[in-house]
Amino acid sequence: MKPLQLTFSGFRSYVGQQYIDFRGRDLVGIIGDTGAGKSTILMAINFALYGTPTWDAPSPKVLIADGGDGTLAAILEFEARGRPWRVTRQLSRKPTGTFHKLESLDGGEVVHGRSVTQRVADLIGMDNKTFLRSVLLPQGKFEQLLHASDGERAKILKGLLGLDILDTIAVRARQHRDALTPAIADLRARRAALGDPRTTARTAAEDAKTISVQLGQLRAAQTAIASLVDEEKAAAEKHAALTKLRTALSKAAQTDAPQRLRQLAALDREITDEEHQLAARAEPLRTRREELLAELGDFRPGGSQADALTTAVRQLSRLHERITNEAQRRERHQTGVQALEALRAEAAAATAEATRQEPLLTQAEATLADHADVVDGLKDDLAKLRAALADARRLAEQRQELAAAEQRLAAEATETAADLEKKQEAAADLDREVDAADEELEGQRRANAAAHAGEGLAPGDACPVCEHPLPDGFTPPHAPDLKTAERALASVQRKAKKAGEAATEAVATHREAQALADRATQDLTEQTTRTQVALDALTVQLGPFMLGSEDEVILAARLSALRQAAEEHAALAETAATLRKSKTEAAAKAKALGDQVCRDAAAVEREECDLGKLHAGIAELIRQVPQRYRPDEPTTAAVLARQESAGREQKELAGRWKSIDGIDDELKRLSTLRQELAQRRAEHVTKPAKTASQAVLRLRAMQVAIAATLSLPEAPDIDVTADVSANSEWAATVAAKALDATTSADRQLIQLGQVRRRCGQQSVAIIAEAPTGGKPLEEAIDDAIGRKAVADSTYQDATAKIVEYDNLIARLKIAQPHVDGLDALVKFLGDGKFVADVVHERQQTLLGTATGLLRGMSLGRFAFGADFQVWDEHTCRLRDVKTLSGGETFQASLALALALVEHASSSGGRAEALFLDEGFGTLDQTALAEALDTLSTQASAGRLVVVISHMLAVAQHVTSLIRVTKSPIGSSLRWASEAELGTLADAADAEGLHS
Repeated sequence: MKPLQLTFSGFRSYVGQQYIDFRGRDLVGIIGDTGAGKSTILMAINFALYGTPTWDAPSPKVLIADGGDGTLAAILEFEARGRPWRVTRQLSRKPTGTFHKLESLDGGEVVHGRSVTQRVADLIGMDNKTFLRSVLLPQGKFEQLLHASDGERAKILKGLLGLDILDTIAVRARQHRDALTPAIADLRARRAALGDPRTTARTAAEDAKTISVQLGQLRAAQTAIASLVDEEKAAAEKHAALTKLRTALSKAAQTDAPQRLRQLAALDREITDEEHQLAARAEPLRTRREELLAELGDFRPGGSQADALTTAVRQLSRLHERITNEAQRRERHQTGVQALEALRAEAAAATAEATRQEPLLTQAEATLADHADVVDGLKDDLAKLRAALADARRLAEQRQELAAAEQRLAAEATETAADLEKKQEAAADLDREVDAADEELEGQRRANAAAHAGEGLAPGDACPVCEHPLPDGFTPPHAPDLKTAERALASVQRKAKKAGEAATEAVATHREAQALADRATQDLTEQTTRTQVALDALTVQLGPFMLGSEDEVILAARLSALRQAAEEHAALAETAATLRKSKTEAAAKAKALGDQVCRDAAAVEREECDLGKLHAGIAELIRQVPQRYRPDEPTTAAVLARQESAGREQKELAGRWKSIDGIDDELKRLSTLRQELAQRRAEHVTKPAKTASQAVLRLRAMQVAIAATLSLPEAPDIDVTADVSANSEWAATVAAKALDATTSADRQLIQLGQVRRRCGQQSVAIIAEAPTGGKPLEEAIDDAIGRKAVADSTYQDATAKIVEYDNLIARLKIAQPHVDGLDALVKFLGDGKFVADVVHERQQTLLGTATGLLRGMSLGRFAFGADFQVWDEHTCRLRDVKTLSGGETFQASLALALALVEHASSSGGRAEALFLDEGFGTLDQTALAEALDTLSTQASAGRLVVVISHMLAVAQHVTSLIRVTKSPIGSSLRWASEAELGTLADAADAEGLHS
C-alpha cells in the first residue's frame, strides 16, 4: 500500500479541510510544536483505511473535532495490488451522516458500509493491529514489534510476508474435503441401494415370459365364456322383456270397455232424437225475424241508417245550447268594451302626475348625496386621527419596553465578559500544568531506560553507554513508576480539555450576549425615531396636544364639526324621503292602472276571438246534421222544429226493434236447450266412450308389442271418425286378438328358459379347465397382468439402473483419490509444524536484513541475534531488548521496520510505505544522521517514508517538509518552501543537535 493523496476535515484539532498530495515525494518530514496536531495526520490515514483510532477508544467519534459541525470526513487515495483506490469515510455525531465507501479508480469495483474495512485489509494484506505494529508506528508504540511476544510477532510476519496464504490454503482444503466427503458417502449409499441390476434384469425377463403363456390361456377361456355370457344375456333379456309384455297384456285384458261401449251407443241415439225436435220449433221464428228486417231496410239494427236518427236528435240538442250561449256572451262582451275605454282615461291622468314629480325628487337626492360625501370625509379624517393616536401611544409603550430590555441585556453582557476572562485564565493555568506533567513523564521515561540498561550489571562491568568500567559501589538505578506519572498527565489533560471546552463555551455565550445587547440598543434608537415621527405628523394636523389626554379632548373641534354636518344631512334626508314617497305612490298608481288596462284589453280581445270560434263551431255543427233533419237557418226556433220531428220518427223505429228483440230472446232459449243436450252427450256419452276407447287402445298396444316380438298379426287400429256403435265392434275384435297373443307368448317363454340353462353349464366346464389357481377368472387375469407388469417394470428399472450403477462406480474411482489428497494436505498444514518452519525461515531472513540496517545505523556495534535479541559488539554478548536504552531501542525498532518493508516488497508483499511518529529525540547527533540516511535510502528505493518529529535537524535530511501550526480556531498544515527548508537547517546547525 502506498498513499497518493489525503483529504480530511473535522478531525481532532483540524476543524477546516486539509489536503496533502504525496505523489512525487519519497522522504517526507512533519514538524511542529508539541500538541500542534502532527500525529493527527497519521491518525487520519489510519482512520481512512480502517475506520478506527490508533489507540483503544470506546468509539471512533472521539476523533471528531470540537467546535466544528460535528462531522468528520477523511478521503485517502492509494495504490494497492498495482491498482489505484479511493477510500472515503464520514462520521457524524448525528444519527445520520455516517457512511463508508471504497472504490477502484480504474472502475470495476465499489464497496459500501462495513465491508469496506475487510476489503482494505485484504488489499493491504494486514489488519489494523498489524498495520500499527509494522507500517504506521504511532507515538509511544514505535517499539511494539520489537517487544511483541513470539505468537504476536509470528502473526504480524505471516500477514506482512504473505505467509497467511498457507492458512487460507488449509482452510479451503478442509472446506473442499468436508464438502466432498458427504458427496462420496452419498455415492456409496446410492451404489448400495442399486444392488446388482444385471441379475435383477435377467430374473425379471424369465418371469415375464412364463406369465405371458398363462395369460394367453386365461384370455382364451375369457373369450369363450364371454360368448356364452352374451348368448345367455340375450336370452335372459328376451325372457324378461316378453314376461313384462305378457304381464302387461294380461293386466290390460282385465277391462269391461267393450260392454260399456255398447251401452253408450244406445244413449247416443236417444240424445240425437231430442236435438231434431228443438230444430223444428226454431225454424218459424227465424222466418218472421227475416220479414221484419226486410221491412226496416237500412233502419234495421246495424243498418247504414240505424244510428242516423239518434245522431240527428243529439246534434240538434247541442246546436240549440250553443246558439243560446253565443247570444248571452255577445251581450256581456259589449259591456266590457265600454268599461275598458273609461279605465284607459284614468291611467293616462295618473301617468302625467308621476312625470311631474320626477325632476323634484332628482334635485333633492343630488343635494343629499353631496352632503353625504362631506359627512363621510369628516368621519374618515376622524377615524384616521384616532388610529394615528393609537399608533403613537403603542410606539411610545414599545420604546419604554425596549429601553428596559436594553439595560437588562447590557448587564448580562458585562457578566458574561467577566466569566469568560476567569475561564480563559483557568484554561491557561491547566495548559501550563499539562506541559509540566509532560516534561515530568519524559524524564521518568529516560530514567526508566537507564534502569533497564543497567539491569544485571555490577561494579567493574562495561557501561552499556560509554563502555568504561562501572565504579565500585555501583548499584543499578531503580526503575521509576511510569504509571503514576502517566495517570497524573492524563488527569491534568482531562482537566485542561474540560477547561478549554468551558472557555470555548464561555466565548460563545459572551458573543451571543454582546450581540443581543448591541441589537437591543439599535432597536431602541430606531423605535425612538419612529415614535417622534408619528408625534410630529399628529401635531401638524391637530396643533399642540398632550398624548396622555383622552381622544374626545384632543379631537373636540373635529367632533363638533361632524355633529353639525350630521344634523344638516338628516334634514335633507327627510325632505328627499317625502318627495320619494309621493313619487313612488303616483308611479305605483299609474303602473297599476296601466297593468289593469292591459289585462282588460287582453280579455276583450280574447272574448272577441272566442266568439268568432263559437260562431264557426255552430256553422260546422249544422253541416254535420243529416240533410233530412238540418234546420234552414241557425236560429233557436228552426232548431226546435227539426228536433221535434226527429223525435217522433225515433219512437216509431223503437217499436219495431222491440219485436225483433222478442224473437231473438226465444231463439236464444232454444239454442240454450240444444247446448244442454250437447253437454249431456259430452258428459254421458263422448267422455265415457273416450275413456273406454283408451282402455281398448292400451290393450291393443300390448297386443301389438307382443305381435311384433313373436311375428303375429296385429289387431286393427281405432277409426277416430267412427261413431260409438262402430267403436263398440272394433273393441270386440281387439279383445280376441289379445287372447291369441297371450297363448303364443307362453310357448316362447318356455323355449328361452331352456337356452339359459345350457349356457350356464358350458361356462362352468370352461373355467374348470383354465389355469386360474382356484381364483375367479377375472381375478386370475388381473393377477397375471399385474405380475407381468411388475416383471416388465422390474426389468426396465434394472436395465436403466445399469448405466447409473456404472456411472457411480466410475465417479467413486475418480473422487476418492482427490479427497484422500485433500485430507493429507489438511493434516500436513493442520499440525502447525510446516507453517512454523516457514515462518522461522522467513524470520531468520528478516533478522539478517535488519542486522545489516542496524549495523549501519550503530556504526557496526549492534546486530540481531536469534529470537530478536540484540548482539552488542562492545560487550560481546546477546542483550535482551528490554536492556536497550531509548536511542538503542529506536535504532533496533527502525531497522526491524525497514527490514519488514524491504523484505515484504522483495517477496511480493504489500508494504510500500513507512510512517514513523517521534523517537528521534533519544538519538545523539551521529545516530540521528545514520538513521535519517537509512530512511533516505529506503525512500530512494521508491517507497514513501514519513517521519514526525519536533526536532529541527530533521529538516536537514528530508526532501519534503510539512509544517503544522495551531491557532485558536484549530490546526492547519502546509508544505514548507525551499527557502524555509534552508532556514530550518541553518537554525538546526546553530542550536546543535537537540533544539
